[in-house]
Amino acid sequence: MHYFTYIVHKYDFIPMTIASELYLLLSQGVTGNQTQLVQALKERGVRTTQSSVSRALKKIHAVKGQDGAGRTVWSLTRADLKDTGFFDSLVLSIADNGQMIVIQTRQGTANTVAKFIDDHGFASVLGSVAGDDTIIVVPADVSRVSATILEISAYMKQIGIFVA
Repeated sequence: MHYFTYIVHKYDFIPMTIASELYLLLSQGVTGNQTQLVQALKERGVRTTQSSVSRALKKIHAVKGQDGAGRTVWSLTRADLKDTGFFDSLVLSIADNGQMIVIQTRQGTANTVAKFIDDHGFASVLGSVAGDDTIIVVPADVSRVSATILEISAYMKQIGIFVA
């Protein structure tokens, strides 16, 4: 049996899934890791699991970042995290060996930074691979590695995750 929560809007009943409840929660400024979000949903009367919250976060395109104490938290938008200081200087350094670009990030944020790079769709980037605090960027043309670094760093400065 599926349990749904309903809200009334102009006499229409709208079913609220875990994803939409989570969206409402995050839009009200609640942040935390997945376990904390499960608890916050439980306090709102929504029964769920960490794995369901994980899928819901992906569905609503929530962004993972870190708070000032370095704890993992989730937000709805990059702007929400940046405005609250989560993304200040996520990128620590950018280096290359003439063929690949290595980006060092704060611990636990490499996947988020790599997603920024991938989502931006740089024509000069074939792809990226992220670990916990390191990203390897494969340039489309190794003769343009320096230009690719300039493009990526300019973009990261523009969105506020790299202060060089």
